Amino acid sequence: MPPTPPPGTAFSSGPHGRSLVATQDFTPGSLIATFSSPTLALPDGPSMRTTCNYCLRVGSNEGFSPVSLKACTGCRAAVYCGPTCQRAHWKSIHKAECKMFARVRETTGKDWHVAPFLLPTPVRALAQVLLTNDKGIRDPFDGSDPLESNLEGFKADEQVWGDFELQAMAAMTYSGVFMNEDGLRAAMRFLCQIQTNAFNRLDADTGMSGIFLDPALARVNHSCVPNAFIGFDKRTATLRAERPIKEGEEITISYIANDKPRSIRREGLRLYYFECDCPRCVDDLDVYQVAQTSPVISLNSFSLQPDPTKFREPAIDKSGISMNQIEIIYKVVYDQTKSEQDTSIEAARTRWKLCKPLVEAKMWAVEPLPTTILLLATNWQTNYKWAVYALPLACFLATQCDPIKLVAPFMPWRIKGVMIITKLLAFTGELTSSGELAKRCTHEGIVGALAMADQVTMCQALLHIVVHQCSIGAAEDWDVLKEAKMMLKDLESLPGRVDESKMVQAWARDPEDPQAKAFFESEVLKPVNTLASFALEILEDVLVQGQGSVVRR
Repeated sequence: MPPTPPPGTAFSSGPHGRSLVATQDFTPGSLIATFSSPTLALPDGPSMRTTCNYCLRVGSNEGFSPVSLKACTGCRAAVYCGPTCQRAHWKSIHKAECKMFARVRETTGKDWHVAPFLLPTPVRALAQVLLTNDKGIRDPFDGSDPLESNLEGFKADEQVWGDFELQAMAAMTYSGVFMNEDGLRAAMRFLCQIQTNAFNRLDADTGMSGIFLDPALARVNHSCVPNAFIGFDKRTATLRAERPIKEGEEITISYIANDKPRSIRREGLRLYYFECDCPRCVDDLDVYQVAQTSPVISLNSFSLQPDPTKFREPAIDKSGISMNQIEIIYKVVYDQTKSEQDTSIEAARTRWKLCKPLVEAKMWAVEPLPTTILLLATNWQTNYKWAVYALPLACFLATQCDPIKLVAPFMPWRIKGVMIITKLLAFTGELTSSGELAKRCTHEGIVGALAMADQVTMCQALLHIVVHQCSIGAAEDWDVLKEAKMMLKDLESLPGRVDESKMVQAWARDPEDPQAKAFFESEVLKPVNTLASFALEILEDVLVQGQGSVVRR
């Protein structure tokens, strides 16, 4: 049977092929649909032993819900968070897959879940499909409404097609399926369908990874200016509105990081075999131009960037830089630093030097400048010596970069940015109260700003922002929300802070109340913006001057 559309939506077809359209209005942040019965859901190869192979919870001894994983006693490859998941996975696929892993280990003497012999994720996914078919269960990709495969496009790419053939042969061999010409052809078609329709569950912050394939969700088409976004929580995917969606409007998401230059976006979409015709691509718009026309600017009244003029009239100067130059900068940055995730100080210095035209134009939100700052801030957060200096960088990202890239304040990335500031303030607050801050930080501006600020009040207000925005666009059991609620409860129970707590709570109830608004601007926005103002000076000192310590001159 073909998939059925979720309530409030309908399947359709048009210039972009098959699609999902709204049959009702959806407000920003509202839940459009939940997908909890995927055809395929599995961790990637490197995470196979650190993630429950059924519910996809990441194993951890920390956090609010510690997850202990135990291996299948048969194959020792798949791990589970408990008997319920193990039984469910055994019934759905692992009864057949377990024999495959055991057979491969006996034949080769290798454990395929241990580096360097990790089973590639597409191979395991295809093997699961083949094993399911071998049990006589319906082909999940066939029927009256098969998934798009882009078969001819993949065939035309000799290198990709050759890789697919090797992966298909491996999956057939491991799963014990008889290999003949017709079988190999079918397996390669399945692999093309997986490549085209599966979603990447990667979230570096949580350790979540792997693929998720649901035929109904696969109907949602791409746009670089999407009106919806997908979130993953264990074995479930949620589709939420990023902007207002009207009845009859096509629902779209972004398959790629849509804040990159156009040529980079097109390369990211290459294996989907279509050319995006959204306004961002047709008119080659930068992130500031897209943000200027966003219909959700007003939602930022309850955020760290509540001033609408920052979106509609950004203080940038594009006279000395073109979109073509920005694309060249982006390509050169990643050609020279080899990896988008290279956090070395040498890579940061190279990126910063190449991003100089963006700095001069004050185009803080244009890639690769935000990522350059983010990688350095991320590196410093866990460094005892540099953690204090990560705070101004986090404040700069949350006020000057993230709101432009993601205008909707309930987007997970923006919520995480506020949470990072909160945690860093909790750390600097302890240093301030113990008198250690001045010993740890040589930047007089930072020390002075934190000494003048009520860091507890700042944390409390920021946590209210997190909780509020999560209530609009996140699941109730999201770990970030759980942590924020727990931290907020602890702060509001501190003795001697009745008046301050009441003021924060009054602002949280009505951020437009003149007295509450003035309180928030004075006690939260002003110190956050002051800290953010030190970011460029710190970056210049470390990445240009090469100083071992940061000293305000």
